[in-house]
Amino acid sequence: MRILAFLQAYGQQEHLRSMAAAGHEVHVVISGREQPGPCAEDGVSLSVTRGVGGPCVKDGMSFWSLGFWWHAVQTVHPQVVVVDRRDAKMLRLTADLRVRRLVIDQGDTDVGEFEEACIGLLPFQQRDAARTPIPVDPLAGQPVKVVAWIHYGVPYRRAGSETMLHTMMRALKSAGLPVAVVCSSMPDAPSAWEVDDVPYLRLGTQPAELFLQRMEPSVLVTHHNYAARATAIARRIGARPVMLIHSDLDYSARSLAARPDLVVLNTEWVWASLTPRYVEVAELPTLVVRPPVRPQEHRTEAAGDRVTLVNMSADKGVETWRAMAGALPHLPFLGVAGAHGQQLTLPCPPNARIIGQTSDMRRDVWAHTRVLLMPSLYESYGMAAVEALASGIPVIAHPTPGLREALGDGATFLDRADTAAWAAAADELYQDGPRRRAAVAAALERSAFLAEQTDRELAAWTDAVRDLTRR
Repeated sequence: MRILAFLQAYGQQEHLRSMAAAGHEVHVVISGREQPGPCAEDGVSLSVTRGVGGPCVKDGMSFWSLGFWWHAVQTVHPQVVVVDRRDAKMLRLTADLRVRRLVIDQGDTDVGEFEEACIGLLPFQQRDAARTPIPVDPLAGQPVKVVAWIHYGVPYRRAGSETMLHTMMRALKSAGLPVAVVCSSMPDAPSAWEVDDVPYLRLGTQPAELFLQRMEPSVLVTHHNYAARATAIARRIGARPVMLIHSDLDYSARSLAARPDLVVLNTEWVWASLTPRYVEVAELPTLVVRPPVRPQEHRTEAAGDRVTLVNMSADKGVETWRAMAGALPHLPFLGVAGAHGQQLTLPCPPNARIIGQTSDMRRDVWAHTRVLLMPSLYESYGMAAVEALASGIPVIAHPTPGLREALGDGATFLDRADTAAWAAAADELYQDGPRRRAAVAAALERSAFLAEQTDRELAAWTDAVRDLTRR
């Protein structure tokens, strides 16, 4: 399929990169004259911003300057033209093109839904050829199949919910249940991969639905964007739907209206918060499984030397981290880019370094961390903090309900707005002395308690899924 998209600025839009990664021909016109080009470091590609030529190629896509938009139309012969609904100029210029046009908000576009919307504009006889081929069932021949249908997956995305779901699927696999995970919004992933013996597949929304229909899983696990849709698919194909809820936010909890056969909530406080507001929590079978962390997979032997923040977004407290680095110039700081939220990596304090998202937290983060900061505005649980506890790393946290449930007496709680108190606490916990020794001991004790809790809750999870497969 040939796609020509008009963007006011290029910010590595995942819906376009995903289409290119899936083998579609994607061309992009940068319509904002003052916006930086996507290939500015590449000599020829400077034409994207200067309007003197094109195209240049990056991320598997061809980029054209605004001055050559009509030339791009004539050269590409697009089957679908994509325009941002907020771009009044390009909406006007493309209104009379004899090409099917898709008008969407390109700043908030689900990859799978975008692919299907583009394919839906093609003539009926061309649609099947444009879709991703349906792969062979990796669990063929198994009498029981537990499949998860989600948006993102590890190791390409390692936010808390992706990591939690993977660990839960791995627990089922270890218990002898055949499992697989289907991801429908993964532009950077191959068509198939494996993590900890758990098979993953990347499929667009419509191919995923066809794949699930042919696969006929016994249980279908889901969360976030695909929760309601996956539950409806499960009903249609005779699978038992299981929905994971990772927060008490309404955008997530509204999917409960689909009424899955089992609801898994990630904390007691989320259960308590949702129960008065959503009758489904009281009416449906529920299970609390806190995000599982295996201490042995995160533990480091020697303490690092950095004061660390994981996820450089405003909500996760990057400004608190930056203010503390300024107040403590004698201490080295570390910032780790997160898997979600706008990452505010600049300015970087002179006594700090920033690394990208990593799939090896033990080597790249915990081995270098002496004190962890968790000044999060909202945190339904806080897996990063629990991972740090495994190495006896003192944690300073904002007292969100999730962090309090996760960390208990194993952390120091301070209001994120009081940066002076945070700086004083970090300075004291950094230095060898009675307070640091007490904090290290408390962290290790809490980690041991949570490890036992994880074993119990994963066993309950496995029993609950096995029971669903028997009904």
